[in-house]
Amino acid sequence: MSKSDEEHIRPLAGLGGRKPPAPAWFEWALGQPSEEGAVSVRGAKIAWSAWGEVGRRGLVFIHGGRAHREWWRPFAPFFANQYRVVAFDLSGMGDSDWRPRYTMDGAVDELFAVVDAARLGQGGRPVVVGHSFGGWVTLAAVERRGERLSGAVIIDSPIAEPDPDEGYTINRPKGEDESRKRPAKVYRTIEEPIERFRFLPNQPCDQLYLADYIARTGLVQAPHPEGGTGWAWKFDPSHGRNFEIHFERDLFLAARCPLAFIYGEESLFSRGPGFDHLRAQTRGRSPFITIPTAHHHLMMEQPIAFIAALRALLNCWPVRVGA
Repeated sequence: MSKSDEEHIRPLAGLGGRKPPAPAWFEWALGQPSEEGAVSVRGAKIAWSAWGEVGRRGLVFIHGGRAHREWWRPFAPFFANQYRVVAFDLSGMGDSDWRPRYTMDGAVDELFAVVDAARLGQGGRPVVVGHSFGGWVTLAAVERRGERLSGAVIIDSPIAEPDPDEGYTINRPKGEDESRKRPAKVYRTIEEPIERFRFLPNQPCDQLYLADYIARTGLVQAPHPEGGTGWAWKFDPSHGRNFEIHFERDLFLAARCPLAFIYGEESLFSRGPGFDHLRAQTRGRSPFITIPTAHHHLMMEQPIAFIAALRALLNCWPVRVGA
């Protein structure tokens, strides 16, 4: 085993691909029926799932990078008695199509196409909740079409300190030749990738049933290079390498809809000058919640605390004015 492998926390290693035991709340959530749909956006199929009745206020969950909408399935039913809840796969991830090239404008288009396809508009302007990379998509939606949202919740996204004249760039493209796409690694058995699964950034996770579920639902059967079929991760391995995320201004000074923030107290992104700037700009303007002992993937580490925190936030925020 290499030194880098020793440093990586692989929560499912040693289980041999067996499903770990799960609590009753988790089994209940997975058992709740959902509506499944897809919508075409700029030539790509975007897959989505919905819980709750049409006509209720909309609540949209956006997953992080190299993740998928199934990250939200254990949590969405806990909000469906009050909301029409939707989770979707961004292009290049989950069950949505891959693209030759990805853009932030395209991701925002995908969000609002899903909002329309799932008929969230019948309940007024929805609230969007985005984790990590999904938080960047959420911020972009606020910047570009914030008037269509009643609120936006950012979950542990790495925020930079903006230049007062030029805004800020969160992610820069790697400059790779787009004609040389990275091939997806195909494993011979499903047990191998499940045992190798880890969170990025590196972090512990004692809730093994959650880690197993998102790992298992993040895999798809694929042709093996040596013949027959194997298993590959669903995400496009080239996604993000030619993807620039830039904001023209400091969003927190003049956001186009109310903002709220949830961070893990032990997250790498809850420290540094960017985080200090975020706290300073939002103090007194936006709710700011930290989950004790939690790292970046806080909902996977403290699931009940996450549900309770988001429920409490949504019960008193945002203050409704009109639709």
